[in-house]
Amino acid sequence: MKGTNGMDSSNGTNGRRLLRSSRSRPAAAVALASAALLAALLPSLGQPRDTSPPSGSAGRTAGCDERTGTAACSLYGPAARIGNGTVRTYSTYEGGVPQALGISLTAPALTGLPTPPTDGKHCYDADADGSRDPVHECVGGHSRELALPAAPPVSAGPGLPFQWALFNWNPYGHNPHGRYDVPHFDVHFYLVPEEVRTGIRTGSCALLIACDQLAAAAKPVPDAYLPAGYPASSPQTAEGAMGAHLDSRPPSTGTLSGQTLIYGAYAGELVFIEPMLTKAFLERQRTVPGHRTCEPVPQPAAWRTPGWYPTRYCTAYRPDRGDYTVSLTDFVPSAGARPLVAAAP
Repeated sequence: MKGTNGMDSSNGTNGRRLLRSSRSRPAAAVALASAALLAALLPSLGQPRDTSPPSGSAGRTAGCDERTGTAACSLYGPAARIGNGTVRTYSTYEGGVPQALGISLTAPALTGLPTPPTDGKHCYDADADGSRDPVHECVGGHSRELALPAAPPVSAGPGLPFQWALFNWNPYGHNPHGRYDVPHFDVHFYLVPEEVRTGIRTGSCALLIACDQLAAAAKPVPDAYLPAGYPASSPQTAEGAMGAHLDSRPPSTGTLSGQTLIYGAYAGELVFIEPMLTKAFLERQRTVPGHRTCEPVPQPAAWRTPGWYPTRYCTAYRPDRGDYTVSLTDFVPSAGARPLVAAAP
């Protein structure tokens, strides 16, 4: 979730159709079909990725292959530069069952982080004055779009439902003020293809979302698929290039000082799970006992898509690898459910 202060009906319809299709086909097929369908309609995502390997022992971790069988093993995605280090995704498996899905941030990455409010990827001239204020007319902080590791050769069940990850650094935080305006990281694990996110345009409504997409962003998530303790929708937190943010923190909790969990929604569907944590909290993991802090992931009564879903999320420092991690853990299988049929636009 980022923000300051828009759904063209055709794009909204495309987004809902894409969401429905992504619930009924395997993740790989969805990604291919989505790319073909939307290549002529949606812009590409951001900057090219830096695939150079990160420094430290994390770069030498043995991967999962046919020889590891069902033994414990790790997989890593390509690295992207951030600060003086790198960030990349990783996953761990044991007995073919996912144990963790997260991002690995090398320790040097916490130094030399960008200081401008945003990287300027998602801005809108909301006051029509001919310029774009980076504080009030841009969202998303500094972002890195990250590919997930490939599934291991040996895995149990239907696999992970996640399709890609988005890492955001917010040097001054974002709205709502008094809650999230503190330097922090947002780590989005997406349940839908990149094209869905790209199709949510910036505009002058709510948190810089296109006004003709606000209704789709605010469409309630049905009770059966709504995680415990979260609102069904929140138009005020609908953001360009994101969708609505579902927040369970009571207003009385004040400014974030640790970590919290946000769900993202669009067109009545959950589209991402987002651990949010302050930079100071991440750095503290180097000194706390065990170097790890975990909290529950509130669950819905049912998940729409079959797969392994996390029941905890953790922020950690790994002294033996010299990196920080933000991960989803303690996975349980879900048989999934039939997607709901979206209402006619």
